[in-house]
Amino acid sequence: MAITTLVSYLFGILRDRILAQQFGAARALDAYNAAFTAPDLILNIFVAGALTAAFIPIFAELKNRGEDHKQFTNAVLNSSLVVVIIVGLIVFLLAPFLSHLIVPGFDAASRSTFVNLLRILLLSPIIFAISNTLGSMLVSEERFFWYGTSAVLYNVGIIAGTLLLSHKIGIYATAVGAIGGAVLHLVARMIGLWKSDYKFKFQFKLNDQYKRFLRLMAPKMIGHPVEQMIFLGFTIIASTLSAGSIAILNFANKFQSMPINIIGITFALTAFPVLAKMTAEKDRQAFSKEIKFTLKIILLTSVAAAILLYLIRQPLIAYILGGGAFTESAVKTTAYTLGFFSLSIPTESLNHLIARGFYSLKNSITPVIVGLCGLALAVGAGYFFAVKLNMGVAGLALGYFFGSLLKVSVLTFLLRRLSRKYFSVGKEIIAAEIAETHETLVSK
Repeated sequence: MAITTLVSYLFGILRDRILAQQFGAARALDAYNAAFTAPDLILNIFVAGALTAAFIPIFAELKNRGEDHKQFTNAVLNSSLVVVIIVGLIVFLLAPFLSHLIVPGFDAASRSTFVNLLRILLLSPIIFAISNTLGSMLVSEERFFWYGTSAVLYNVGIIAGTLLLSHKIGIYATAVGAIGGAVLHLVARMIGLWKSDYKFKFQFKLNDQYKRFLRLMAPKMIGHPVEQMIFLGFTIIASTLSAGSIAILNFANKFQSMPINIIGITFALTAFPVLAKMTAEKDRQAFSKEIKFTLKIILLTSVAAAILLYLIRQPLIAYILGGGAFTESAVKTTAYTLGFFSLSIPTESLNHLIARGFYSLKNSITPVIVGLCGLALAVGAGYFFAVKLNMGVAGLALGYFFGSLLKVSVLTFLLRRLSRKYFSVGKEIIAAEIAETHETLVSK
């Protein structure tokens, strides 16, 4: 799994390099990135959150008890497909109207390109609805090779489409490649389940397990797509800025997200089962120790990663994205934007840990509410910095930091209060650890 994840990251970097050098920071690439916002939002609201929060635990429980997990899988898969197809058709028909909402700063020609790309890319959530369901089955059955390989093949599809067709159909080649990559993503997971006892049937049986699935997925339908909603807001604002702003925003964000995924998500996922176990056992000392230890590790490594990324951002962007149609000016603007994005590496990394502290205490609604508040601040501050203070696209990255800072501050405070209901976690647990880590950093 670790190897396929690394390979997927490398292919993702190669994909971005090809897109940057092929199209540059221009309206065509802006339109492509903006067109992804609606399909991504559909996928994250109706599929991704539901699978992470509800499908895997119920599927594993049914299989361990020897009950009919196949019937449950078909009910989830078919209902997801029906909903995604209906929503996709509505978005397809409303695409010209949505272009005025999502990319209000585009001219008529660019809006037309956006509409065409959006309609092509609406196939992707349909394919991923199937693929992600199969992927959840692979994870539950601990078949990680094909699960990880699918992400690599998705990037391969985008790269191949761009290289083979862009000289004929321009930016549409990348959209075609994305759909081809989604098909490869699905095929890989079908191969992974080739010897499984699962057989697809078009059936809906709304039994107790499915009703439980719906109850579990409801909070995630709101909370899971918060990040996509932030960048939808940023896309709307960036469309009113100079050409290439949406592309630059997405490139810079991808560089920022890598250390967060490696540090924040990895350590938070590792700590989560321990925190859940300690909560179940009412073990205050073990819970406190795990929070303290993981908090220290995340703070030290994420701050170091943020500083390093800030220092090397200019040569890094120039080496990976520079050349071809991606001009020196685009490199400088991307590096400038990445500098502000690097501020949020520690806060976002900590957010993953603190949120899982709430999940371990059986509270999933608080991170959702605070996340929505962070969304409002991030977009509002982003607009203020980018437009009112004329910072351009870099102002959106600064707004993102303030939204992230609000989330981690409020969630940390509320986690301390909530945890007292379970085992009187002292006031000093988080605050003292931050002070200790600060002293460690200063001494270095």
